[in-house]
Amino acid sequence: METTDRVMHQLYQTTRIISKSVNKMLESHGLFSSEWTIIKVIKERGSMSQATLANYLNIEPAAISKSLFKLEKKGIVERRAGSDKREKAVFLTEAALQQYPIWQDVVARNRKQVFNELSAEDQNQLYMLLKAIFRSAKHESPPDEE
Repeated sequence: METTDRVMHQLYQTTRIISKSVNKMLESHGLFSSEWTIIKVIKERGSMSQATLANYLNIEPAAISKSLFKLEKKGIVERRAGSDKREKAVFLTEAALQQYPIWQDVVARNRKQVFNELSAEDQNQLYMLLKAIFRSAKHESPPDEE
């Protein structure tokens, strides 16, 4: 197997096992890792439109719509008319804001477990490598060196 094939295979396997482990830890809270990702972005960046959320997470609009529908049914998000009446803004509910620290702790324990064998320097190097792969996949040029 070529090196790039091995790397891609390992990358897919790694992201799948991480997602599976987060799902297992969040299961008792009625959440999935994909839902946590949406919740975290809204909490950190504030309310935003569904289209902006889909673009930021690099997820198909139909997939975001499906996840938001499920999160609405769970009482975690609400969609309200924003400044542009054609598109609704997505907000976390008060119940979600109260539960957020608990969910955040669950995910933090998972992250600690996942990265326990990597030093901060290793994690930073991995981050930079993944950013470079992401740029290449999007056909972007690297940022100017400072």
